[in-house]
Amino acid sequence: MPQLEPLSDEQMLSIKKLHLSSQQAEDALSQGLDKLQQSLVQDMAFDPLNAANHGIQMAIAIEKFEGLEGFVIQVM
Repeated sequence: MPQLEPLSDEQMLSIKKLHLSSQQAEDALSQGLDKLQQSLVQDMAFDPLNAANHGIQMAIAIEKFEGLEGFVIQVM
């Protein structure tokens, strides 16, 4: 049976750097999604006394969803 060689110090350091970078990217994505959710909730808050702006609010929310869709497609 073939045996695997232990990883070198350089390989271990590269793995640790990759792990840290991935964690930072995941944290940034999570924060961005939280901000987007807060923004969408604010945009979708309906004020019955200001119904004229409802269409504009919907258009803004749709643009944000389209931006999110583009981002998700890039990540995949």
